[in-house]
Amino acid sequence: MSARIGRPAATHMSVKSALRTLQILEAFAEAARPMSLGEVSRAIEAPRSSALALLATLVGRGYLYRVGPAPTYYPTRRWLDLAHAVSENDPVSLRIRESLERLRDLTGETAIDSVLATDRSLYLDVVESRELVRFAAHPGETKPLHLSASGRAQLAVLGEDARRAVVAALPAGGSGRARLVRKTLLDTVERERRQCWSTNLGEFRPDVISVASGFDLHGTIHALVVAAPRHRVEAKVDQIGRLLRDEARALVARLP
Repeated sequence: MSARIGRPAATHMSVKSALRTLQILEAFAEAARPMSLGEVSRAIEAPRSSALALLATLVGRGYLYRVGPAPTYYPTRRWLDLAHAVSENDPVSLRIRESLERLRDLTGETAIDSVLATDRSLYLDVVESRELVRFAAHPGETKPLHLSASGRAQLAVLGEDARRAVVAALPAGGSGRARLVRKTLLDTVERERRQCWSTNLGEFRPDVISVASGFDLHGTIHALVVAAPRHRVEAKVDQIGRLLRDEARALVARLP
């Protein structure tokens, strides 16, 4: 009889190492050049010995290489190859990207796919407008649920009990227009639920309007979003809302 070997439990140290590894990659992306041990250590706010151990591991696994005699370090293309392999074989994100490209072409504005991530709205994919002046965003950005069209559209997809539970757990804080008032949020979401799209008229950024429509895809709450400079879309909010609603419904119908 063979013993069953379970997966080892994550320790605080392993979680910290994983976080620092991600921070190293982010630091290289921001610096856009090779970095020394000291620079990496400062960027991830870790002791030089810890940073050196992480760098040595990444070099050993082929994710970084040494540049020059100093040495400095820089990522290899292995990161890119792995990222491509993952993204190119994701059937859901590829189909959603088709919708984003269609929305971008129909509206001329930036289109975004976002998901409900506990108490934030997380951008998964972005297809930017071709306009010189446009709303710019990047995958991985998050927005507060109560201040974003995407967040309110995602709340609108939830059942009433689940919605109230999420709103009750939102962190308090903010001031002025950014202040969270739970009853106001629930009332707004209910009103927007009935029309099937949500609108942010400059609440998060005064010069930007965003419109979103939410949908449930295999238990994950998404929202399709169009965001643009206020002066270009203020008169077209309802038109964009209907377009998003229809695209979200069509997307759910197309996907298995």
